[in-house]
Amino acid sequence: MFLKKAITLIFTTAILFSCKEKAKETLKSDEVEEPQEMESADLKIGRQNYAIAWKWTTDNRELVEENLVVIADEVNRLWKEDIVEDAYYNSNATIDKFEYFPNVFFFLKAKSEREASTILNKLTLVKKGIASYKIYPVGLKWMGRDHDKIREKGITSSYAAIWTSDNWENTTDSLTKSQADAILNLWNAGSIENIYFDIEGTQKANDKTDFVFFINANTEKEAQELCENLPFAKKHIASFELYSVGVFWLGNYEEFNQDLE
Repeated sequence: MFLKKAITLIFTTAILFSCKEKAKETLKSDEVEEPQEMESADLKIGRQNYAIAWKWTTDNRELVEENLVVIADEVNRLWKEDIVEDAYYNSNATIDKFEYFPNVFFFLKAKSEREASTILNKLTLVKKGIASYKIYPVGLKWMGRDHDKIREKGITSSYAAIWTSDNWENTTDSLTKSQADAILNLWNAGSIENIYFDIEGTQKANDKTDFVFFINANTEKEAQELCENLPFAKKHIASFELYSVGVFWLGNYEEFNQDLE
Protein backbone atom coordinates (compact mmCIF):
# COMPACT_ATOMS: atom_id res chain seq x y z
CA MET A 1 0.00 0.00 0.00
CA PHE A 2 2.81 2.41 0.88
CA LEU A 3 4.55 1.68 -2.42
CA LYS A 4 1.34 2.28 -4.34
CA LYS A 5 0.81 5.64 -2.64
CA ALA A 6 4.42 6.62 -3.22
CA ILE A 7 4.14 5.81 -6.92
CA THR A 8 0.92 7.85 -7.14
CA LEU A 9 2.62 10.84 -5.50
CA ILE A 10 5.64 10.65 -7.80
CA PHE A 11 3.43 10.35 -10.87
CA THR A 12 1.27 13.32 -9.86
CA THR A 13 4.27 15.54 -9.11
CA ALA A 14 5.82 14.58 -12.42
CA ILE A 15 2.64 15.64 -14.24
CA LEU A 16 2.69 19.02 -12.49
CA PHE A 17 6.30 19.73 -13.33
CA SER A 18 5.76 18.57 -16.90
CA CYS A 19 3.87 21.81 -17.55
CA LYS A 20 7.00 23.88 -16.95
CA GLU A 21 9.23 21.43 -18.82
CA LYS A 22 6.90 21.47 -21.84
CA ALA A 23 7.13 25.26 -21.90
CA LYS A 24 10.93 25.07 -21.89
CA GLU A 25 10.95 22.56 -24.72
CA THR A 26 8.60 24.73 -26.77
CA LEU A 27 10.76 27.80 -26.33
CA LYS A 28 14.01 26.00 -27.08
CA SER A 29 12.87 24.12 -30.20
CA ASP A 30 13.09 25.86 -33.58
CA GLU A 31 10.72 23.32 -35.08
CA VAL A 32 7.78 24.05 -32.79
CA GLU A 33 5.55 26.98 -33.61
CA GLU A 34 4.79 29.61 -31.03
CA PRO A 35 1.50 28.90 -29.21
CA GLN A 36 -1.39 30.88 -30.60
CA GLU A 37 -2.92 33.43 -28.26
CA MET A 38 -6.59 32.75 -27.56
CA GLU A 39 -7.18 36.41 -26.83
CA SER A 40 -5.94 39.49 -28.66
CA ALA A 41 -4.33 42.35 -26.76
CA ASP A 42 -7.56 44.32 -27.01
CA LEU A 43 -9.57 41.56 -25.36
CA LYS A 44 -7.16 41.56 -22.42
CA ILE A 45 -7.82 45.20 -21.54
CA GLY A 46 -9.90 45.62 -18.41
CA ARG A 47 -9.21 42.20 -16.96
CA GLN A 48 -9.07 41.68 -13.21
CA ASN A 49 -7.35 39.04 -11.10
CA TYR A 50 -9.23 36.31 -9.27
CA ALA A 51 -7.67 33.93 -6.75
CA ILE A 52 -8.98 30.40 -7.33
CA ALA A 53 -8.97 27.91 -4.46
CA TRP A 54 -9.77 24.30 -5.38
CA LYS A 55 -11.30 21.48 -3.38
CA TRP A 56 -11.56 17.81 -4.30
CA THR A 57 -15.17 16.65 -4.75
CA THR A 58 -14.58 13.04 -5.78
CA ASP A 59 -13.22 9.99 -3.98
CA ASN A 60 -12.67 8.13 -7.25
CA ARG A 61 -8.91 7.81 -7.51
CA GLU A 62 -9.09 6.12 -10.93
CA LEU A 63 -11.11 9.05 -12.32
CA VAL A 64 -8.37 11.45 -11.22
CA GLU A 65 -5.51 9.30 -12.52
CA GLU A 66 -7.02 8.86 -15.98
CA ASN A 67 -7.52 12.63 -16.33
CA LEU A 68 -4.27 13.91 -14.81
CA VAL A 69 -2.53 14.54 -18.13
CA VAL A 70 -5.55 16.38 -19.56
CA ILE A 71 -5.90 18.46 -16.40
CA ALA A 72 -2.23 19.44 -16.45
CA ASP A 73 -2.39 20.29 -20.17
CA GLU A 74 -5.43 22.52 -19.64
CA VAL A 75 -3.75 24.50 -16.86
CA ASN A 76 -0.58 24.72 -18.95
CA ARG A 77 -2.58 26.10 -21.90
CA LEU A 78 -4.25 28.77 -19.75
CA TRP A 79 -0.82 29.70 -18.36
CA LYS A 80 0.64 30.12 -21.86
CA GLU A 81 -2.36 32.24 -22.87
CA ASP A 82 -1.74 34.60 -19.92
CA ILE A 83 -5.03 33.64 -18.30
CA VAL A 84 -3.49 31.80 -15.33
CA GLU A 85 -0.46 32.91 -13.30
CA ASP A 86 1.18 32.47 -9.90
CA ALA A 87 0.09 28.88 -9.36
CA TYR A 88 0.95 26.94 -6.20
CA TYR A 89 0.54 23.25 -5.50
CA ASN A 90 0.40 21.41 -2.20
CA SER A 91 1.41 17.75 -2.23
CA ASN A 92 1.35 17.50 1.58
CA ALA A 93 -2.08 18.89 2.38
CA THR A 94 -3.46 17.91 5.78
CA ILE A 95 -6.91 19.34 5.04
CA ASP A 96 -9.00 18.29 2.05
CA LYS A 97 -6.50 15.52 1.30
CA PHE A 98 -7.53 13.13 -1.47
CA GLU A 99 -5.22 10.13 -1.84
CA TYR A 100 -1.79 11.57 -2.66
CA PHE A 101 -2.92 14.13 -5.23
CA PRO A 102 -1.94 17.75 -4.56
CA ASN A 103 -4.29 20.67 -4.11
CA VAL A 104 -3.74 23.60 -6.48
CA PHE A 105 -4.22 27.34 -6.00
CA PHE A 106 -3.78 29.88 -8.80
CA PHE A 107 -4.78 33.31 -10.10
CA LEU A 108 -7.02 33.74 -13.13
CA LYS A 109 -7.39 36.86 -15.29
CA ALA A 110 -10.87 37.75 -16.53
CA LYS A 111 -13.07 40.81 -17.09
CA SER A 112 -15.66 39.69 -14.57
CA GLU A 113 -16.35 36.97 -12.04
CA ARG A 114 -18.90 35.55 -14.47
CA GLU A 115 -16.26 35.26 -17.20
CA ALA A 116 -13.88 33.64 -14.69
CA SER A 117 -16.55 31.05 -13.88
CA THR A 118 -17.13 30.40 -17.58
CA ILE A 119 -13.44 29.67 -18.10
CA LEU A 120 -13.24 27.40 -15.06
CA ASN A 121 -16.44 25.51 -15.90
CA LYS A 122 -14.87 24.36 -19.18
CA LEU A 123 -12.02 22.59 -17.36
CA THR A 124 -12.07 18.81 -17.00
CA LEU A 125 -11.73 19.24 -13.24
CA VAL A 126 -15.20 20.83 -13.16
CA LYS A 127 -16.94 19.10 -16.07
CA LYS A 128 -16.24 15.64 -14.66
CA GLY A 129 -17.01 16.59 -11.06
CA ILE A 130 -13.44 16.03 -9.91
CA ALA A 131 -13.04 19.30 -8.01
CA SER A 132 -14.94 22.47 -7.14
CA TYR A 133 -13.57 25.99 -6.86
CA LYS A 134 -14.04 29.18 -4.89
CA ILE A 135 -13.38 32.59 -6.49
CA TYR A 136 -11.86 35.54 -4.63
CA PRO A 137 -11.68 38.93 -6.44
CA VAL A 138 -8.19 40.32 -5.73
CA GLY A 139 -7.75 43.35 -7.99
CA LEU A 140 -4.28 44.24 -9.26
CA LYS A 141 -0.94 42.60 -8.66
CA TRP A 142 1.17 44.90 -6.49
CA MET A 143 4.40 42.97 -5.89
CA GLY A 144 5.73 39.64 -7.13
CA ARG A 145 8.59 37.54 -5.77
CA ASP A 146 12.04 38.65 -4.62
CA HIS A 147 13.74 35.44 -5.73
CA ASP A 148 17.09 36.24 -4.07
CA LYS A 149 15.53 36.97 -0.67
CA ILE A 150 13.33 33.88 -0.88
CA ARG A 151 16.38 31.71 -1.64
CA GLU A 152 18.21 33.26 1.31
CA LYS A 153 15.27 32.46 3.57
CA GLY A 154 15.52 28.79 2.64
CA ILE A 155 12.99 26.10 1.85
CA THR A 156 9.61 26.68 3.51
CA SER A 157 5.94 26.05 2.85
CA SER A 158 3.64 28.68 1.36
CA TYR A 159 0.33 29.88 2.79
CA ALA A 160 -2.17 32.11 1.02
CA ALA A 161 -3.54 34.85 3.27
CA ILE A 162 -6.87 36.17 1.94
CA TRP A 163 -7.95 39.40 3.61
CA THR A 164 -11.36 41.05 3.80
CA SER A 165 -12.17 44.48 5.28
CA ASP A 166 -14.24 44.45 8.45
CA ASN A 167 -13.98 48.08 9.57
CA TRP A 168 -12.33 49.91 6.69
CA GLU A 169 -14.13 53.14 7.60
CA ASN A 170 -12.19 53.21 10.90
CA THR A 171 -8.75 53.23 9.33
CA THR A 172 -6.51 56.31 9.20
CA ASP A 173 -3.76 57.46 6.87
CA SER A 174 -1.13 56.67 9.48
CA LEU A 175 -2.52 53.19 10.08
CA THR A 176 -2.68 52.51 6.35
CA LYS A 177 0.94 53.63 6.01
CA SER A 178 1.96 51.38 8.91
CA GLN A 179 0.26 48.44 7.20
CA ALA A 180 1.94 49.19 3.86
CA ASP A 181 5.35 49.58 5.53
CA ALA A 182 4.95 46.31 7.43
CA ILE A 183 4.01 44.44 4.25
CA LEU A 184 6.93 45.98 2.36
CA ASN A 185 9.34 44.94 5.12
CA LEU A 186 8.03 41.39 5.02
CA TRP A 187 8.41 41.32 1.25
CA ASN A 188 11.98 42.60 1.48
CA ALA A 189 12.73 39.82 3.97
CA GLY A 190 11.36 37.14 1.65
CA SER A 191 8.62 36.32 4.14
CA ILE A 192 5.76 37.19 1.79
CA GLU A 193 5.37 37.27 -2.00
CA ASN A 194 2.88 37.76 -4.84
CA ILE A 195 0.78 40.50 -3.26
CA TYR A 196 -2.55 41.40 -4.90
CA PHE A 197 -4.63 44.40 -3.84
CA ASP A 198 -8.26 45.17 -4.63
CA ILE A 199 -8.84 48.91 -4.23
CA GLU A 200 -12.55 48.51 -5.10
CA GLY A 201 -13.10 46.26 -2.10
CA THR A 202 -11.53 48.73 0.32
CA GLN A 203 -13.30 51.75 -1.19
CA LYS A 204 -16.72 50.17 -0.91
CA ALA A 205 -16.00 48.52 2.45
CA ASN A 206 -17.93 45.52 1.22
CA ASP A 207 -17.39 41.79 1.48
CA LYS A 208 -14.99 41.63 -1.46
CA THR A 209 -11.50 40.33 -0.95
CA ASP A 210 -9.29 43.34 -0.32
CA PHE A 211 -5.82 41.86 -0.64
CA VAL A 212 -4.03 38.55 -0.89
CA PHE A 213 -0.42 37.61 -0.30
CA PHE A 214 1.56 34.43 0.14
CA ILE A 215 3.52 33.70 3.29
CA ASN A 216 6.73 31.68 3.28
CA ALA A 217 6.81 29.98 6.68
CA ASN A 218 7.80 26.72 8.32
CA THR A 219 4.40 26.11 9.92
CA GLU A 220 0.83 27.34 9.70
CA LYS A 221 1.19 28.72 13.24
CA GLU A 222 4.10 30.87 12.07
CA ALA A 223 2.00 32.14 9.14
CA GLN A 224 -0.91 32.84 11.50
CA GLU A 225 1.29 34.86 13.84
CA LEU A 226 2.72 36.89 10.95
CA CYS A 227 -0.80 37.96 9.94
CA GLU A 228 -1.94 38.61 13.49
CA ASN A 229 0.97 41.01 14.01
CA LEU A 230 0.05 43.22 11.06
CA PRO A 231 -1.53 46.61 11.97
CA PHE A 232 -4.83 45.89 10.20
CA ALA A 233 -5.27 42.67 12.17
CA LYS A 234 -4.31 44.23 15.50
CA LYS A 235 -6.77 47.10 15.00
CA HIS A 236 -9.49 44.77 13.63
CA ILE A 237 -9.63 46.64 10.35
CA ALA A 238 -9.43 43.44 8.31
CA SER A 239 -9.62 39.71 8.94
CA PHE A 240 -7.85 36.93 7.11
CA GLU A 241 -8.29 33.34 6.02
CA LEU A 242 -5.30 31.03 5.52
CA TYR A 243 -4.88 28.35 2.86
CA SER A 244 -1.97 25.94 2.93
CA VAL A 245 -0.85 26.03 -0.72
CA GLY A 246 2.43 24.12 -0.60
CA VAL A 247 5.09 25.53 -2.93
CA PHE A 248 5.33 28.06 -5.76
CA TRP A 249 4.86 26.32 -9.14
CA LEU A 250 4.19 28.62 -12.12
CA GLY A 251 4.62 32.39 -12.32
CA ASN A 252 3.84 34.54 -15.34
CA TYR A 253 4.42 32.91 -18.76
CA GLU A 254 5.82 36.07 -20.39
CA GLU A 255 8.31 36.56 -17.55
CA PHE A 256 9.26 32.90 -17.79
CA ASN A 257 9.86 33.37 -21.52
CA GLN A 258 12.12 36.39 -20.88
CA ASP A 259 14.16 34.49 -18.29
CA LEU A 260 15.02 31.83 -20.87
CA GLU A 261 16.17 34.32 -23.49
